[in-house]
Amino acid sequence: MEFVQRLVDLFLFSLCFLAILSFGLAITHRLLPFGVSLLELLPISLGLGTIFVAYAVLLLGLLGWLHKTVLYILLGFCYAVGFTEFVLFQRASQFAAPFDEGWRDIPVLEKVWVWLVLVLNFLAMLLCFVPPTLEMEWDSLSYHLAIPKLYWLEGRIHYIPFSHHAQFPMTAQMLYLLGLGLRGLKSAAIAKLFHWLFFLICQMTLFCWGIAVKGRSLKLGLVATVFFASLPITFFEATTAYVDLALTAYSLLCLFALSRFHSQPNEKWLIVAGIFAGASAGTKYTGLLLIGLLVPLGIWAMKRAGAPRWFHLAVATLIAFIIASPWYVKNWLWTGNPVFPFAYGILDGKNWTKEMAQTYTISNREFGGGRDFLTLLAIPFNMALNEVRFGNCARQWLGSCKQKGECKMQWKCGKFDNQDLPTLSISFLPLALMPTSMLAIAFETLPFAVSVPILAMLGWFAWWLLEAQYLRYLLPALGCLSVFIGWGATKWLRSGLLTTVITRITISAGLVYAIFVALWQATTLTPLPVAVGLVSNEEFLRIAEPTYKVSEFVNKALPRRSVIATYGMPLGFYFDRRYFWADSGHNRLIRYESIRSARDLICEWKRLGVTHVVIDWQFIPKESDLWRWISEGQRQGLLEQLWREGTKEILSVGRRLSE
Repeated sequence: MEFVQRLVDLFLFSLCFLAILSFGLAITHRLLPFGVSLLELLPISLGLGTIFVAYAVLLLGLLGWLHKTVLYILLGFCYAVGFTEFVLFQRASQFAAPFDEGWRDIPVLEKVWVWLVLVLNFLAMLLCFVPPTLEMEWDSLSYHLAIPKLYWLEGRIHYIPFSHHAQFPMTAQMLYLLGLGLRGLKSAAIAKLFHWLFFLICQMTLFCWGIAVKGRSLKLGLVATVFFASLPITFFEATTAYVDLALTAYSLLCLFALSRFHSQPNEKWLIVAGIFAGASAGTKYTGLLLIGLLVPLGIWAMKRAGAPRWFHLAVATLIAFIIASPWYVKNWLWTGNPVFPFAYGILDGKNWTKEMAQTYTISNREFGGGRDFLTLLAIPFNMALNEVRFGNCARQWLGSCKQKGECKMQWKCGKFDNQDLPTLSISFLPLALMPTSMLAIAFETLPFAVSVPILAMLGWFAWWLLEAQYLRYLLPALGCLSVFIGWGATKWLRSGLLTTVITRITISAGLVYAIFVALWQATTLTPLPVAVGLVSNEEFLRIAEPTYKVSEFVNKALPRRSVIATYGMPLGFYFDRRYFWADSGHNRLIRYESIRSARDLICEWKRLGVTHVVIDWQFIPKESDLWRWISEGQRQGLLEQLWREGTKEILSVGRRLSE
């Protein structure tokens, strides 16, 4: 039965994939009628298709039309558009083939790389069928999947005041909403497969990059793809319902379009770049960097190509703002701050305070090491060698790192992620190949198509270094780095026998290591037997997910109209009841400054319609007022214990409040 459910998930995702591709192909044919190679057509079409479907789901949600039937109508519309375009399809092609090289020109070992990358992609796809857990996907359980689920339960997209994450741009999450809705919230697999799809789009875009370089090098794109796919962090991300690969895919497509404008100065490429820049900003706030780079990089491309297209660059910039704008306008209408919760000191924001804003900023900046120049130079070494050694953080830094007493949350200091896992790393390949790629610049001038992603990478890295040294936030920069590595490694692969052998051995070792780490993940974090249906989701979650047993009781024992206040447990994805985060650090829904007793607290709960409380006591200090008030409420009979296991407890609220 579990295997059948996996097949249902795969079938529905295939329907979505083909609908997205059908619509995307139709738009690409209309947008780029001058002819692109079939190889380029695929990532561009998938990118455009995902944007349309995501924004269509957003519109349906804002109209209150979130229903399974409506979603099928949307998919049917995509098929109809694609079929109509197929009937009228006449393609003009500029190139007989996208590359000057052919598959037959690629050495056997490099063909083996391609097959190993395909194995990695297939394994990542399988692991998407494992339900999300705290150890793997904290953010998915907290908001990437949890917020779309709340939208579906309400049948509409609405203001969610308890989580500032709900106000982030959510283009990718609209696809997750589609996946959750088609399965009636029974599975998160389709949602996770959408993020895996962005992993594929990243690789396809990188593979095409050589088309934009003089000589149209197949090997450049091949090495760039192998490098990106072999980073353990990218494989890990592809098995989650996060959004960083979506941001990376749209960013790479934007930069690729600018590079293609330089090699083929048709103004339509600027329009494509504008579309994907807008989608980047609509996926994550950091995607605004692409809109900021669109004009200067566009001007540079026009000057280098000798093709002034000022009007079309202006139109592309306008399109980028229009595509990104729904999320920022929504925030402005709902919170008063278009980039909520950021820029609070300037723009303010609903249900937020100056103290919360400061705490959030500090929390992000506690990851990693110092912000000085020495630490900047040492970052590649720290990331590659010292961050994670199969579950043990080395905490040995070159450069400055916050020492004991300087960092309130010591588990973050000297680390680039929440946990010590081999999957949350970049391995040794970047450190091994970056110096040689930089050395190649001494012998040959950087092509424009390689310079563009390098500039974007430097911009992203500067923000990352100063603000939030969290590894997955660096994924777009790693995507850009892949182009540079592909170019540099290609030069050494053609420089002589010794350099060719060393380069091939290095890349092969990195790829083998990536497969080893992926297999480790498939046997520990996301067990393959669960993925293929040999073990049920429920059996797995009862063992692996601490919040699942709480959710089981809530979903079976509490009335459907229940409203739950959670404390120390901002992971509500598995709840099928309405809930909100009640901790004082998340929002201002509960007026804690006016509470003096258990009765005051319960009155606040009642004002918000709370019927039950879920508490994880390990995150509630014993000396806190909340601990005292809840204990007082239980002694007075105002709160009744319904369930408890370990540190987690469920209480019923206010049965004797009127006495």
